[in-house]
Amino acid sequence: MSIQIVILGLLKEKKYHPYEMKKVILEHKWDHLFPVTDGNLYHAIRKLEKHKWIQAEKQEQVNNRPNRTVYQITEEGKNQLSDEIIEVFKKRMPEPRSLYPALLFVQSAQVPEAAEHIKNWISDLKAESKVKHDYQAVIPNLIQEHYKGLNEFYMNWLTKILQVVESPDER
Repeated sequence: MSIQIVILGLLKEKKYHPYEMKKVILEHKWDHLFPVTDGNLYHAIRKLEKHKWIQAEKQEQVNNRPNRTVYQITEEGKNQLSDEIIEVFKKRMPEPRSLYPALLFVQSAQVPEAAEHIKNWISDLKAESKVKHDYQAVIPNLIQEHYKGLNEFYMNWLTKILQVVESPDER
């Protein structure tokens, strides 16, 4: 899903051929979020093309190199991009390989819906943080402490994200 969001997000901004997409991904260090190989990039492109979310716009030839295909996003692809971003927030996927690409292209989603899912996520984290168990053993108490600390971190971080998402000037 993450590489699909990135490909669709890039193509929403402008037309690219796969080598250019990979170059942008590497320049921005997004390859730290998910593995980027020629194989998985072209596999994702074929999948997106099969679903008609992207389409070949033209073939180019530069110097004596093989032809390269320039892709563009379709209207269905723009809708799919929005749906995939919303799904990350709806399912509350905190792992960076899902969350970061969704955040990078959140402006491509239905922003009010994304914001609503973020609010619900924050609300649920607050509710979970109020639950306290007194365990007899030390390790379960340390696990609970860690879990509450992570919840606190995510609540604060998601609150900042929500402020940015809801402020058009910030995005």
